[in-house]
Amino acid sequence: MLFSVVVPVYNVEKYLDECINSIIEQSKVIDNDLEILLLDDGSTDNSGSICDSYENKYPDLIRVFHKENQGLLATRRYGFKRASGKYIVNCDSDDLLEPDMLLKLKKVINKYTEPDVILFNYNYMVGDAKKVAYKNIFSVEPDIRVDKGSVLETFLKDHSVVSLCTKIYKRSCIDVDKDYSSFYKVSNGEDSLQSIELYNKAEAFVYINDELYDYRIGSGMTRRFDRNYYIGFKVVLEQIRNQKNRWNICDFEKLFAVKVVQTVGRAITQSRYGGWKSYTQQREYFTNIRKDEMVDNALSYLKSIKGYLQTDHYYLLTLLKFRLYFFICVLLHIKNTLCQIGRGKGK
Repeated sequence: MLFSVVVPVYNVEKYLDECINSIIEQSKVIDNDLEILLLDDGSTDNSGSICDSYENKYPDLIRVFHKENQGLLATRRYGFKRASGKYIVNCDSDDLLEPDMLLKLKKVINKYTEPDVILFNYNYMVGDAKKVAYKNIFSVEPDIRVDKGSVLETFLKDHSVVSLCTKIYKRSCIDVDKDYSSFYKVSNGEDSLQSIELYNKAEAFVYINDELYDYRIGSGMTRRFDRNYYIGFKVVLEQIRNQKNRWNICDFEKLFAVKVVQTVGRAITQSRYGGWKSYTQQREYFTNIRKDEMVDNALSYLKSIKGYLQTDHYYLLTLLKFRLYFFICVLLHIKNTLCQIGRGKGK
């Protein structure tokens, strides 16, 4: 079997049919050379029953597993261990595979004699509207071999090759028995964490300059604030930092600083949804991040890595660097006000 499509499922009854059908529709064009693993992570809505109905209808194609709720990381690892395909394809249960995705992947697998990892572009999806998230990451060519060093550098300096859903990889490139239980409580950075293992073991990489996956906006961190976002992600950042000698990348410290401040930038911007009771409370949140040694070191590179950062993140991070917390709060308040005015005009 060529492909194992691993689909973690948790309370997504609204989108699950569309997700599963986007995979099923591709089975015939690749001669049913795949299996679909639906992993119900203790759903409390009708998601589990929907999975069962598809298994009953397509018993030779779909396997369903019901398990206690443990989160995305544990559920994916559960699926990897039970997968039979040569390549792992990840699909979140509120997202979609683009039509002919698997056929295009199969052609590239044959063309490049079974590379370890195939990376590709993806779309952001809001309702039925799609917008290309990344393109021309490594080349303007339709497909091309990519050296491992370039992949690792890109992994550090932007988000284009982080998601497990925007790459497929040989099952042999991961240790399905590896114990990740100490990270099960990590709610952010799961894809980055598992990419470390994958990129360490893989040697042959191919890039397809085509959007093969549709990521649904609105079900992630948007407009939702986790006060422990940076602290949780720091566990993953520490694992990345530990790869310095193994990866042997020129300017590792500088590129690692990019990874850190991108994470901090997101922690700052999302804090505008924090519902703070006072300025003192919000300032304490920024102070705790600023005094972290990893953040302090990364901010020393801020000027030299400006080109890798979102403009708004750069200015907020500059204020953080000089501990100008009041002005961070003012800018975030202005952003909230402008958004509220914009939503009002849209009514």
